[in-house]
Amino acid sequence: MLKLTRKGRKITVETGSGSITWDADKGGEIIDFACKNEKESHKLLSDDATISGLKFVIGGQAYKLSETKADLKIESIDKDRIVITNQACLARGFIKIIQTYQVHQEGAVFCEQVIETEGKNSFTLSEISMNILLDVGSAKSARWGYFTREPWYKRDYSTTHVFYGMDLYKNLDDISCHRELWPLASIDLGWANTKFFSNKIEFVLDEWVSFNDAPRQYTMSYGGRSGKKWVLKWYILQGMQMTVSQPSRYRNKWGMFFLTSRTQNEKGSDAALKNNVLGCRVAHCMYPYAQIEKDWPWVVMPVKQVACQPPQLFKGNPDIKRVDEAADAGANLMIIHQFWMRNPGTNCEPPADYVVKDPQWFKAFVDRCHRRGMRVLTYIRGCEQYQMYQSWFEDYMQRDWDGLYPDWNSPHAMGFTKTSLLHWSSYAYFMYLKAMRKRVGEYGAIIGHTGFPFALTQSCIDVALCGELSIKHDELLTVPESTAYFSCLDCSGAHLIGGNLKDRAEFSGKKAAAICSAFGMTGHPVLEPGVPFEKAAAYIKPLWDAMTSLPGRVVKLHNPAYCPTDAVYCKEFWLFPSLWQSDQGKCLLLVTNLSDNEKKSGDVLIDTGKLDLSKNAGMRILKIKGTCFHSATIKDNIVKIKDLPPHSFCAIIIG
Repeated sequence: MLKLTRKGRKITVETGSGSITWDADKGGEIIDFACKNEKESHKLLSDDATISGLKFVIGGQAYKLSETKADLKIESIDKDRIVITNQACLARGFIKIIQTYQVHQEGAVFCEQVIETEGKNSFTLSEISMNILLDVGSAKSARWGYFTREPWYKRDYSTTHVFYGMDLYKNLDDISCHRELWPLASIDLGWANTKFFSNKIEFVLDEWVSFNDAPRQYTMSYGGRSGKKWVLKWYILQGMQMTVSQPSRYRNKWGMFFLTSRTQNEKGSDAALKNNVLGCRVAHCMYPYAQIEKDWPWVVMPVKQVACQPPQLFKGNPDIKRVDEAADAGANLMIIHQFWMRNPGTNCEPPADYVVKDPQWFKAFVDRCHRRGMRVLTYIRGCEQYQMYQSWFEDYMQRDWDGLYPDWNSPHAMGFTKTSLLHWSSYAYFMYLKAMRKRVGEYGAIIGHTGFPFALTQSCIDVALCGELSIKHDELLTVPESTAYFSCLDCSGAHLIGGNLKDRAEFSGKKAAAICSAFGMTGHPVLEPGVPFEKAAAYIKPLWDAMTSLPGRVVKLHNPAYCPTDAVYCKEFWLFPSLWQSDQGKCLLLVTNLSDNEKKSGDVLIDTGKLDLSKNAGMRILKIKGTCFHSATIKDNIVKIKDLPPHSFCAIIIG
């Protein structure tokens, strides 16, 4: 959805996840902004607040862009993008503002912002700031966070990886202030109709540069609560008196994302809500890929950094029969890890070549997956964009069915194009993800993986695979709210990682399986050498067995933990209902106890009228091994749960 309305000197653009209004009489600033989910809309600007709230202090006097008039124009309208231009002068003509906005159907806005002075008049400048005040007083729950330019390090066997630092999952009352321009700040919001967060609002700023090349210590970022508002302030200049007497030009690009949960997979689903991986059960074929030094390109083997993770040396391709092994266990999507490449590289150093090493094996493996009804996703890296030019879909795979698995799905890893402490390519990465979506097709699948919860990298993909980096081990599985936050459930679909490393064991246990059941995830077990897939997937097998009992294709997920719905409701906090709806007039209800140590009881109410089912549609408890079917009884449209054990679930077919 991308709808444009012009009324007088105001322009409004609406997407499936929000709406924005610009006003030429308010400097071309954004005067109205509302985030949306599947059921409701919430206004986030009140009083005289605007976005970006551009302000100057000249000669001791404050000048706001919103206090002047502007020339606001619609530059172009396309199916998936609208371009709006804005020009204004303020401070007696000393300052000229030129802005070019791009609004994308996925729920993203980018603004290229230019500030110019002609140099005809000398003046003293002491502040340039962007002031964003979101009214979050009606939110039931809120957490916020930001990235810093200060680097953060992750070590593995191959090298030391450098990322931007971060401070996430902060309480609304927590205040932060740094002498830099944060590249990213975001807030997650939940309302009365969800347990946790259903909307993520994120702001990005590409460059850490000040006006007129002033030293960077005279920039600043500030975030936190102010009354009923969440405040983000970017000070492009602050803390010095600058005399401006020559022509000058400052350019930067900032962006805003307003995303919600991806829980639809019907034909015609909105681009902001669509999830082509909904209900998919993943087998991740993760065979060793590293090569010894004499075989490595340029005779460069990365330096071993940690003792606990030895290089996984390539020992050959998996037998084709392993596809049947995964399919027999219930998998319907296969990820082929990087061993399929002639040179798999190691996160840009050295770079991978994305040339199929064994075309005969690769084609046979993909064909067997297709015969068994499995989609195929090939491993790629977000930091190696040239992979987009390879011919997988032309030679081996099916566009609009198969897809891609971008690891390092992030522009803030320092290996990504041009990324440094001074710059990150947020707009370039967003357009790269849009190109990836076009590459796989409207119905193709993309599962992205980094381990960092931010909206930019989830904006065009179906599912975020969470759980690899160290912060996840400490916080992702701690309490249900942290799971909802770090899993990106309010801006994407989600899976939990599995794997063959010791630090991923907790993601392949009973609690992880319960979290998948509760939040509408499906797990991500690994197909690896020497381990029967049945053993690797044993922790998730009860969930997969329940899901394979649902005939047809999953087209909708109802989950009141993070997506408002009238179809299913439960008052008891620790009981989590998750309801999968298929295209064959059937539904699967899962009820999970996420308490760590207490049995829980309560009623789960079903409204069949909201599920395209007859009002008297029957319900049947599934007696599946590993589920607690004895804890559930049915009365009319109520599933009554009694003494459901911790980290356990029961399954009910409806229709």
